[in-house]
Amino acid sequence: MENGVTDRLWDKDVQEYIAACRHEKLSDITLGYSAGEDGHSFLTASALYVTLKGRAVPIGYRWADSKSGRTAEVYVGKARTAAPQELEGLFRLALRAGLWRERRHVAFALSAVSDVHLKADGVRSRLHFEHLKALYGYDAVSLALLQSSRVDGIDAPERRARAAQAHELTLQTLNDLAYLYGARSANDSR
Repeated sequence: MENGVTDRLWDKDVQEYIAACRHEKLSDITLGYSAGEDGHSFLTASALYVTLKGRAVPIGYRWADSKSGRTAEVYVGKARTAAPQELEGLFRLALRAGLWRERRHVAFALSAVSDVHLKADGVRSRLHFEHLKALYGYDAVSLALLQSSRVDGIDAPERRARAAQAHELTLQTLNDLAYLYGARSANDSR
């Protein structure tokens, strides 16, 4: 990471993201992108929930297609529901996933994954901007560089390549922070 990006580790938003990754029942927190039809990318968060018996169950926050467009949903294993939900809705999702005895723990873990997603989404745009400044140089970055070629009519492959590189560096930074400050793996959490 560049110095400007490293300095951001002490920002309040980044510290809140790190704190969200430290949930004791979540391991292997991973962030990713799901692409929409319009070219926009949506941030997703996934993790493994470690049951009381030590079994690892996939859990996360993702975007799915629906009749009204892209909608957020939370999932536990194969069971899923629209996000955000009150705790009562998360309890029902845990029941559908077959985790009746742990419904309270699962509901709080789903809430934690949603919190990780929310905090990561808040940090993502700033980190993306920092990576663009590192790639282009401090003075060259402006909002015009962040616009897509469809908006301004300029088809600049170099600009799109640097924006994609900054996009991936941002995702890598978020995943590195989740790895360093979250539970490392389901095997280590037992």
